[in-house]
Amino acid sequence: MWSFKKPEYGNQIRVNRGLYYHHGIYESDDCVYQFASPEGAEISPETAVVCTTTLEKFLNGGDLEVREYTEEELKELKPKDEIIKYAKDHLGEMGYNLISNNCEHFSNRCAFGKSESEQVNNIFSLLGGFFS
Repeated sequence: MWSFKKPEYGNQIRVNRGLYYHHGIYESDDCVYQFASPEGAEISPETAVVCTTTLEKFLNGGDLEVREYTEEELKELKPKDEIIKYAKDHLGEMGYNLISNNCEHFSNRCAFGKSESEQVNNIFSLLGGFFS
């Protein structure tokens, strides 16, 4: 579940980009970790890299959403310092792949140590429905 509220250190955040949500890890208003292409090449997977940006640039005029965790998720959630450490340790990492290694995968690896994307899973479920 996601809420419209002020983020705190180590929160998973996202912003709606129309066709998809862009995900990141919040450290401060001046430091959001994301898996994205540099400005001007936003939809260029070969240039995507784990990097930092400001919250303002991350949002790009969109509305900030902060992840709210279920009790089950809280059991698996890493401590805030570990979430930020993981993000910092992976700065410069490349290898973006829309299906298997996107910004949501990165955010979930930081928070849970699991590379998962609900957006990708939802698309495959939808497509599977067409072929059943």
